[in-house]
Amino acid sequence: MRKFVLTVFSLFIVVMSAQNMTDDPRKWVEERSWANGWDVAPDESIDSDEFLTQYTGNKELWDTMFRFLSTNDLNKMELGEHQIVPGRCWAIVSEYIPKTMDKGNIESHKKFIDLQYVMQGDEKMGLARNVTVRKEYNPDRDVAFWNSDDIRYYPAMSDVFFLFFPGDIHQPSVRDDEECVGKSRKIVIKIEYIE
Repeated sequence: MRKFVLTVFSLFIVVMSAQNMTDDPRKWVEERSWANGWDVAPDESIDSDEFLTQYTGNKELWDTMFRFLSTNDLNKMELGEHQIVPGRCWAIVSEYIPKTMDKGNIESHKKFIDLQYVMQGDEKMGLARNVTVRKEYNPDRDVAFWNSDDIRYYPAMSDVFFLFFPGDIHQPSVRDDEECVGKSRKIVIKIEYIE
């Protein structure tokens, strides 16, 4: 009987913890139980509800991805593609000169979430509203391109990362003006999206 009561009590605690987590996704993000040792903070622009939904629906994949980020020296990683879970999650490390805001692509994806983290550089990430289609969705490349004059920008510092879900029409890696501010180094991780 005592063992049964303890089991029921343990189950109650697990259910209440899960309920509290889903009651306040922002608090769940801040508590960082998902981070697996990676000490970079999520940017304020991230949709906490969608983050929680995707993480809990595909936890093993997200945990593998965050372990990858926490156990690799991203500043020394070779440029190019690195498989994390073949076909479901991979990283692309690149170095480039950020484009000006008027030249940077505004894009969205349907099959994969973008985690974007700028390790070095002086640039911004934008979230667009009031968009019009520039180029229809290409399922082979998992991308659509948009036009917008209504973009909110967030500084892409080395202490924050961004998550762009299919509903997030975003303009990554842009700079303020024509002056070249130097090269950026970024990792983009493509993460399988679940519906």
